[in-house]
Amino acid sequence: MPAEVRLRPMTAADLPAVAAIEAAGHPTPRATQAFADDLALDHARLWVAARGAEILGFIDYWVVAGEVELIDVAVAPAARRQGLGRRLVEHLRADVPEATAVHLEVRAGNAPAIALYRGLGFVEVGRRRRYYADGEDALLLSWSSASDGGPSAS
Repeated sequence: MPAEVRLRPMTAADLPAVAAIEAAGHPTPRATQAFADDLALDHARLWVAARGAEILGFIDYWVVAGEVELIDVAVAPAARRQGLGRRLVEHLRADVPEATAVHLEVRAGNAPAIALYRGLGFVEVGRRRRYYADGEDALLLSWSSASDGGPSAS
């Protein structure tokens, strides 16, 4: 029987695995140093999903003034379509139950991520034209505690 997937705080030792997942999941991946920098921020929270020593995914979010900015979430290709992305985003809400809103940007062409976020109660609130280096638009999505649905602990 495979080991259970656990969520735990990210450490500097996780950065090589996180960088590999980031590179596999994003056309323009964030630099490893960006994650290292976030680990040092008081308002940043970084978590990994791990099965034993294997890192399967991660989430990076900032908590500022009662709201959350979802900076990055990704799952290793071999671990996708198993609910891990949903679990990571739901963890964010459980970790910050006092949050009045959660905001994020997502590539307009990332249909699986958009479906995940909409399924969690996020709504489109704007668009940043040609936001990414390759010219793709970013959709701005938000969830509010005042609306029905949204990220919740499972």
